[in-house]
Amino acid sequence: MSQIHPTATISPDAIIGKNVEIGPYAMIGPRVQIGDGCFIHHNVTLNGNTTLGEKVEIGAYSVIGDPCRILDFQEGKIDLMEGQVRIGNGSVLESNVMIKGFTTMGEGNLIGSYTTIGFPPQAKRGSTKPTYVEIGNHNQLREYVSIQSGTVDGSGHTIIGNYNLIMVYAHLAHDTKIGDYCALSNSTNLAGHVEFGSYVVTGGFACFHQYTRVGDYAMAGGMSGVYQDLAPYMLATGHRASLYGINLVGLQRNGFTSEEIQQAQQIYNIFFQSNLAPVIARREVQNKVPDGPVLRRFVEFIEKSRRGLVTREVG
Repeated sequence: MSQIHPTATISPDAIIGKNVEIGPYAMIGPRVQIGDGCFIHHNVTLNGNTTLGEKVEIGAYSVIGDPCRILDFQEGKIDLMEGQVRIGNGSVLESNVMIKGFTTMGEGNLIGSYTTIGFPPQAKRGSTKPTYVEIGNHNQLREYVSIQSGTVDGSGHTIIGNYNLIMVYAHLAHDTKIGDYCALSNSTNLAGHVEFGSYVVTGGFACFHQYTRVGDYAMAGGMSGVYQDLAPYMLATGHRASLYGINLVGLQRNGFTSEEIQQAQQIYNIFFQSNLAPVIARREVQNKVPDGPVLRRFVEFIEKSRRGLVTREVG
């Protein structure tokens, strides 16, 4: 049986599941659907077209489903855009979380206090056309993380995969994509259209230029500025990031065999240390490194590079 505090304001059109607990002064709008076993803390506001799965917990003072406010610089007016929020089973939002826009979140996510998700992109050309944030399963987003929706001119989607740890104050701008099992340290900043593979690690205050790509198992050190594509397995750091070898510790921690690590080192030696022209270096890599997942992942990544690759510092 549900427990609803008498001071809570709940629309008669809202759909409330079984064994739901709703705390004091919560406000539930008419199009809200709350699944079985959810716990809505005090002073929570659920608005708009918002759906909670089963056993979702929403912390005090969180606001979910408010319309986005979009400033039209040319006409000098502020438009409202209604969204649609979906939060999967077993997810927990701590206090003071705000989620707007067209945002979908999978199961078992933990969202830290003061995180903002689904807000419009930081761009002068605003649009009331739907763009999206898609978050997978079992991610941990710590306090003050900000994730903004895609743009109409871009992919339209900001995407986070599964099992990622995104630490305090990290910022993911519009149209960014994050794979699985990544760890983004405090205040990591991704500009628009940045794409991370899986198992990527960043140090604190690392910054990534728009449209850059980072390959699987790569690492960017703290306070690095990454302006070009960072290839798989590589370790880069510096004000304008340059390569310092392979991400040896990361490869070891993720179960690479000694043979696979040797292959990654061989790729680095041939492609980044031989001073060969890129076309020739790529041919040498394909000729000398045994065919397999390590080689194929690297070749596929560099074939798609449009900004060039982060290389080692010369001199």
